[in-house]
Amino acid sequence: MGSQKRDYDVLEIVPKWEIAKIYLRCLLANFTILLKWLYESVKCKVNPTAIMRRTIERTDFPNKPPIFMTDTNLGRHSYVKLENTKLHFVEAGSRSNPIVLLLHGFPDCWFGWRYQIPELTHYFHVIALDLKGFNDSDKPHWRFEYTPKKVCEDLRKFLIAISAKSVSIIGHDLGATIGWLFAHTNPEMVDKFVSVSTPHPNLLWDNLPKSSPFNRNWLEFVQLPMLPEMELKHTADKLLRRCHSHVTKEKLYLSGTNGTLTNNLMEAYLYSFCQTDDWRGPLNYYRNFLFYRVRDGEILQCPCLIITGNDDRFYKLESVVKSSEFCENFIIKIIEQCGRAPHQEMAAEFNSTLLKFLIGKKFSQKPTEVQPTQARGLVGRMFGGIGTVANNTVKLGNNLRETYAFANPLSNVPNFMIKG
Repeated sequence: MGSQKRDYDVLEIVPKWEIAKIYLRCLLANFTILLKWLYESVKCKVNPTAIMRRTIERTDFPNKPPIFMTDTNLGRHSYVKLENTKLHFVEAGSRSNPIVLLLHGFPDCWFGWRYQIPELTHYFHVIALDLKGFNDSDKPHWRFEYTPKKVCEDLRKFLIAISAKSVSIIGHDLGATIGWLFAHTNPEMVDKFVSVSTPHPNLLWDNLPKSSPFNRNWLEFVQLPMLPEMELKHTADKLLRRCHSHVTKEKLYLSGTNGTLTNNLMEAYLYSFCQTDDWRGPLNYYRNFLFYRVRDGEILQCPCLIITGNDDRFYKLESVVKSSEFCENFIIKIIEQCGRAPHQEMAAEFNSTLLKFLIGKKFSQKPTEVQPTQARGLVGRMFGGIGTVANNTVKLGNNLRETYAFANPLSNVPNFMIKG
């Protein structure tokens, strides 16, 4: 492994003028919100922090974790202490097997991988981590604890603590962003990388759709101190149900409980984000990550799988697909009729794709080669641009070759695959 300085030099801070522009827009966009909270504080003639917290206090959240989050049906609950931070994780499978590290998104926790853990344990030693600041892991208050360099270094120390020389990383949303950064900064520790519904960090922040609850306006709002945590605590129920709308339809059979049917999975998220402090750590990631980019020209050498749904309203499909430009060897899988969480919404198809990628089996689908036509940009290459012709792009080393398959461009989004 190279020196730490050289590894983390691939992460660069955006120009100072861009930082100033972000903070200026933050103040202007949230001026009315600041006035509202200031008015309430002055009116009540009490400490602003105290009145804000009392105003948003909620009593309808679970006061203890659901039993399916604390038992051992999905795996063993363990902890690792890193200096002043304790990290919680669930592990399953034989410790003699290769390690797969699961990094959840926001707002989520280790339980988001409930459909992958049982499948992966047949082949791997599975580690489902609660990211620092989430759920049962420690929640440092200070913003500097959540910089990309600090987070990647903590993750490296965590892997050393569990005696992992290298791992395959599967990340969703925020976890995928961390996975991208870790694969760039610690390439010798990453065997394979899977990004679920998440663009590369260099494409992420400037291409968020307005329909997303975590759009650019939201990113600017959370740069404010204290207020976003309180506001999110107040609106937690609505936000969590919007982000996990599919969860209300899920029914999970837990092994080891005589096939007990559990249909209250939403309690896992309501409990994990029931306090103001439960939001501070997650928001601190966004307060830092927004200002970092990977140095131009850095390409991941490990095999990469980019998997997403074609109905994701949180990230643009074009940004996810274009992330392949940062990978030397990649596969892109687009799951139809699926939103931001394909690992939960379409677990069977997701797991099949994941296992074929991780254990080295070739994909059964092959692109149909016909006479290529002129490409017209990324979206044009994806959908063909004319009639019902859709386009697959197959990457061979550093070369791109155009192949086409006849399909409905809106209902049958093509998969992008490595040629076997």
